[in-house]
Order: sequence, then C-alpha cells, then structure tokens
Amino acid sequence: MLNSRVVSRVPTASTGRSVRSVALRPTSTTSSARLVAASASLGDALASVPPEALAAGAVTLAGLLGLVYTQMNPAVPGEGAAAVVEASAGVEAEAEAVPPPPRENAVLVLGATGRLGRRVVAKLLASGRTVVAAARSLDKARDVLLGSGEGKMGLTEGRQPGGRPGALFLEEFDITSVESLKRSGLWQGVSQVVLTVGTVFGPLPEGGFGVIGGMTSEVVEAQGISALMSVLPEVLPKKAQRSSRLVLPMRTAEDLAVWNKLDDVIMGGASDSGLEPISEAEREGLGCGGAVWRGTLITEGGGFCGTRTNKLGLDLSGSDGIHMRVLGDGQTFKMNIKTIDQEDVPESTYQTTFDTVAGQWSDVYLPWHNFVAVKRAQSDPEGVPLDPSRISKLGLVLSRFEFNKAPNPDYKPGSFALLLADGISAYTDVRPQVVMISSAGVERNAIIGDDEVKRMQDIPIVQLNPNGTLNHKYTAEIAVRSSGYPYTVVRSTGMIDSMEGGPFLPDADQGDVIIGQISREEVAECMAMAANMPESAYKTFELRRNEGPESKGKRSATARDFQRLFLKLTQDKYRWRVGLQPMPKAVPPPPPVTDERRAQIVAQVAVIRGQAPPAAPAPGDGANGSAAIAEKKEKVETKEPVGANA
Repeated sequence: MLNSRVVSRVPTASTGRSVRSVALRPTSTTSSARLVAASASLGDALASVPPEALAAGAVTLAGLLGLVYTQMNPAVPGEGAAAVVEASAGVEAEAEAVPPPPRENAVLVLGATGRLGRRVVAKLLASGRTVVAAARSLDKARDVLLGSGEGKMGLTEGRQPGGRPGALFLEEFDITSVESLKRSGLWQGVSQVVLTVGTVFGPLPEGGFGVIGGMTSEVVEAQGISALMSVLPEVLPKKAQRSSRLVLPMRTAEDLAVWNKLDDVIMGGASDSGLEPISEAEREGLGCGGAVWRGTLITEGGGFCGTRTNKLGLDLSGSDGIHMRVLGDGQTFKMNIKTIDQEDVPESTYQTTFDTVAGQWSDVYLPWHNFVAVKRAQSDPEGVPLDPSRISKLGLVLSRFEFNKAPNPDYKPGSFALLLADGISAYTDVRPQVVMISSAGVERNAIIGDDEVKRMQDIPIVQLNPNGTLNHKYTAEIAVRSSGYPYTVVRSTGMIDSMEGGPFLPDADQGDVIIGQISREEVAECMAMAANMPESAYKTFELRRNEGPESKGKRSATARDFQRLFLKLTQDKYRWRVGLQPMPKAVPPPPPVTDERRAQIVAQVAVIRGQAPPAAPAPGDGANGSAAIAEKKEKVETKEPVGANA
C-alpha cells in the first residue's frame, strides 16, 4: 500500500544536529486505523526508552519510524524490516549539521578546571560570553566542566541548552611550554584571557600533601605567566585605545533639522537659543565642521536654554557612552537622553552634566552610568539604569540649576556658545585583556623583604609564605602590568567555599592593607565582571567580602555594585596621586620557616577562625594563603587536588 510522506525538522540534543523527521501519511481508512494502533504502540515504546537513548537522535528516531511502519503494514512479510533499513538510511543521509557557534570575542580561561577557574567559566557563560576553557587535560576539562555531581559544573560544549546564553569551547594547554602557549588554535577568536593558574597542590601518591608534578608557584606563575606575557603580542592583538563612531552628524542644515528649540519660554521665561552649522569662515579657522549652539540665558522668569531631537530610535547597546568634542566658554552644560519607554511620560528623562574649558577644545566622554533618572526636575532614586538600546531623543541644556534645584556654580547669564565638532558619537572603552588572580599579601611581603622582625608581626600568610608563593605571584603581577596590555589584577583574601551567612557585598581596597575572606564563587563573579567592565582596567586591588551588618545576609551583589567598586579604585599609574605608595620592586623569597614556627602560624589561623588547629602542612606545601591551610583537613577527606588558586 502506498503512503505519502510529511517531512519536518527535528533537533537532536546530543549532537547539535537537525534531522528530517519522516512521517508516513496513510492513504486509506485501513491505514488510518493502523496508524491509531501504531500511535499507541509508539507511545508505549517512547515510555520505555530512557532519556539518554532519546537524546541519541537519528538512530533512535529511525527505529521508532520502523516500529510505526511495521504496525501499519503487518500483512506484508519482510516489508517492515526493509522499511526500517530504508528509513534509517534516509534519516542519516538527510541529517544536516547545525553550524557551530561562532568563536569570536571569546574569553580564554587558563586553569579552567581549578576550583576557581571552573566557576569563572560558568560566570562568564552566564553573562553571555563565548568562553574557551583551557586545561592541562581535555579529559579532566570534560569531566569537571561538562560532568554532573558535586563540584562539577554541568555545562555543555558549544551552545548552552535551554536557551541559556554563552558558548563553550574546550582546549588543552601547558603553562610551562612556550610552544603550547603559542599554538594558534588556542587563541582562535580570543580577545581576552583570564588567568586562574596556580600551584598544583594536593594529596601525594606516597601520602601527605605537597606540590604535584613540580607545578610550584615559581614554575606556574613566576615563570609560566611571565612567558605568556612575552608571547602575547604574537597571539593576541592589543586593544588599548578607545574608539568612537559618529551616530548623529551635525554638519549641515539638513542634519540639524531633527533638532528643536526647548527654551524656558515654555514656562514663561525669556531665554532664547538655536543650533546652526559652523560657517565656512569658522570651519577654516577651527579646522573642522560641525554645529554651534548659541543663545542668551535670562534668569528672570526661567533660567534655562535647551535643544532636543525628534525621535531617533538609536540602539547604542554595543557602546559605553556618548562622546563629543566641544569648544565651550567654561560653563557646565547638561546632556539629556529620553528613552523609548519615556516617550509618553512628561518631564521624565536621564540627565548628566559636562564641563567645558573656556576657549579650548576638549573631548567629553559620558558613560551610561553617569546618566541619572530624573522626574519633574528631581532625581528618581527608584529609576532603573539607562538602557542604551532604547534611546529615543538626545538633548542639550544650559541651566542655572544642577540636580534637584541645586545651583549650577559654573553658569553665567547672558550670551553663550557651544561648538560641537562633527556631531555626537558613541564610544567603546578599553576593557582589560588580561584578568589575573593573585593574593592579598604579595605587596606587603615585597616591602618586608628580609626583615624577619616585621615578617613575624604581619598576617599569617606573610609569616608562612610557603615556598615563596607570595614572591612568585608578585613576579607574575609585574609581568602582567608591564606587558602593555590592559589588565586587572585581583588579589583575593583567604578563599573559602562557604557562603554561610550570605549573601555578601564585595569590598575592595588598594595598597595591600585589608584582610578577610571571600568565597571562590564571589571571586569568580568579580573576575567575570572585571572582564566585562572597562572601569576595572589598569587596576590592582585586594578583594574581600563585606561582613558588616549593612552587607551580611542582605542582598546579592549586582553589576552596578561591581561597577561602583571598580570606579572607586584608582589606576595603578595614579596610585601616588591618591596617597598610595608606588608598587615596590620584586625581592627574593625569604628563607623557609622551621617546622616549629610553621605549627605556631597554623595555630594562629585556627584561633582566628575559631577552629581546632589542623595538622601542620607537610614541607613543600604550595598552598596559597591561610585559607588553604584551614581547608587542608577537608581536602584530605575529599581527595580532591587543590591548587594555589584552585
């Protein structure tokens, strides 16, 4: 009996491929009856098939098609078996591969299987980034990152299932091999690298704890990261300059036709202003085209001049803010942005201010976070952050007021002029291309040097400094800061796994003066945020959780919290301008402490944490920080190797 076919696309979960599902459409009443019976049999068959088999895709589908066919055609000997073979062959022949996700603007995470690295991978994926997770062993990477169970991430190679953002690629690398670091395949599509490598430390085959495979901090960080920085120019193009693109030209009368006057006459005032192209004569003298906004500000009865565009419908989500090159008269102006969501809401906008220098051209950069939600001339504490993908109108204002009716100290009544070269641009800022995990204590350790008395008075990790770990980390920091690439160095305080009592807000400072602890989950969140935010670039800072009553157990940290944290920090090249000393020079590691002194230091850590002192770490301990010492006993039970930054 003949049947017609209906073809549809069916995605398969395990292969990322789509196959053509072939449904046999009966051409008679008898076949319809058989189809009903076949459907019941198919339902029973599906119920008995485990999910893993269903996920296998084409083969399982072909078998089920065969079952349908034989149920519909029981009277034809041998025909069912032939149909199974035909259906299976047809499905495989018609299978079409879904294109893999593009590997572009990716973040390369080196050390992706460590207890910190695996969390960084997950956080970056959750933020929508493409991640290249690199480890010494691909088998371990698949187990840790793709596997399920305690301590494993349950991720998916390629696109993440369930519509989750991000795409994951796996690579193998060896931080001790320059050839491995130079391998072009490792860097395909990569724009940033996150370093979570550190001492490989854990239980030894012969018993006890120690460094595994000679992977000490000196080998992995001082030598490995330094080697990476030396080859980076060969594998990663440097992006250390802001870029701008013109989004609203203001050179001609036609360009300016989208702008409208919005002076205080709408409120009974007498101020007046207008936009006009820079004249030919002015253009020759200024060396550029553009527009000039001129007017007269009269305070009686009003006190502001304004100009605003018609609806623009700009999506500037790929940029970091507004850029203008202006020539002013020393006054402070405002820029307004009205979003699509505010079009029908009177007196609702986003607003920021910018300064001018009398008689001088200056570049004005207005990041999105500078714009304050304003309603009826008052700042709105409940306003959501500006969404740059939904910009409807742009405006310029000169007013005798700043926010909330506070006086504008830099305004002058009377005539004014503001020249704008070419128009209004959107800019993209520099993001760190290298994000590195380090340790609190490295800077104070370098300052102490070989002063044994000062060392004994410092925090436990500086007293212990196992295998000179702090010195080797600091050497790696210097290599990163000296590379010429935009960077962020995160110096974690004692890393733990517990979030008990949380959530917590992050706390950071510079100069290596703070102490405390923080979970790996929180450190990973900070590193992922740092990679995505230009405000973190060129900064080295110590990180801990804020356990004060205003933070502990209140709410989880948001992107705005991290942005503000980064903004409060100064770039390393300006440290001395904010009262910090310049970075000290690197010094050799101090002599190792005696076993007796080691036991005393470990006891100090236990007292600080309110714990019973664990057994003293064995000689050769490569752990990073007092936190690793405190967690030693736990790791013996789990048999999980830990690294300095794991």
